[in-house]
Amino acid sequence: MVGTLASVVFIVGVGAGAIYMSQKSTVIRGSVMAADILEKAASKGISEVTCDDAPITQKGAVMICRIAGTDGSRATIEYTLDRDGVPSARQLGDSTIDRAPEGAPAERDSNADPWTR
Repeated sequence: MVGTLASVVFIVGVGAGAIYMSQKSTVIRGSVMAADILEKAASKGISEVTCDDAPITQKGAVMICRIAGTDGSRATIEYTLDRDGVPSARQLGDSTIDRAPEGAPAERDSNADPWTR
């Protein structure tokens, strides 16, 4: 009798766990995608990549990544993975270059001709 009760409790527990897990969406971790993108793009002047987590649907996954170049340029990219895992990218908006705050004095070269500025 105790063995039967333990078996029933085990089966109910496994069933409840399976139902719970089937309701959760599968997610691509942004940190994993960012590391993969950075590894592939570092030789092209990319210094930093951060991506948001993205749920995987029947059509694939869409995630937003922010990319920084070694020259100070920045861009926001929408990466799409189709059902087969093939990535495609689309730039969202223009890329920008980090600049000094407005009103900050520009660095001056003491040997430069001031009339050429």
